Amino acid sequence: MMGRIPARDDLDHDPEDAAHLLGADAAALGSLPESRLPSYLTARRWVRDIVTVRLRRAWRGFEATPRGVKPRLEGSTLDVSIAHAGDRLVVGVVEHGLIGVDIELVAPVFDQPALVRRLCTPAERRHADGLEAAGRRAWLTQLWAVKESYAKAVGAGLALDFRQLAVADLRRNDAVRGVLTPASGVPHARIAVSWVAAAPSRPPSSVRTTA
Repeated sequence: MMGRIPARDDLDHDPEDAAHLLGADAAALGSLPESRLPSYLTARRWVRDIVTVRLRRAWRGFEATPRGVKPRLEGSTLDVSIAHAGDRLVVGVVEHGLIGVDIELVAPVFDQPALVRRLCTPAERRHADGLEAAGRRAWLTQLWAVKESYAKAVGAGLALDFRQLAVADLRRNDAVRGVLTPASGVPHARIAVSWVAAAPSRPPSSVRTTA
């Protein structure tokens, strides 16, 4: 699910609903900057909607997890991933296997030599070198999003060496059931969804845009 993060003034922040929504992770609100509230609460409400309305599962909230750790649902085998950039938010939930989602805004940082060296396999770097400037930046942003989504799915985060992770190999990996790069609806944003491990041999549902 992808959509726009509401402005702070438009956010419905009901303490009782937040307690039901977050469960054991409710204590995290106390340390969360005000600027993070809209994306934090909106993402978790979308997860609850997917779980209770679309998947018809009971809701017990989230486990208490440190910030920066992939969110986990209390008493559930469903896997969840959340990402945001600018005013856009992406949420993924799967019944089988592991999911990772990422959204990135196309920006000069993705074309910096130090990041390119950290991001690309030798073949990917040769491909990037053959692109014109604007296309190169967009392509590198998408490449980062795909690798980051995979790293989030498997719980490795930035500890994974992206230089050893070829996106072409990911798409041929039997353990990877889907690598999607859906349109974001925002020209300067790139989205990636990776669905891996123990999942049925069929693609996940298409991304549903809410705004």
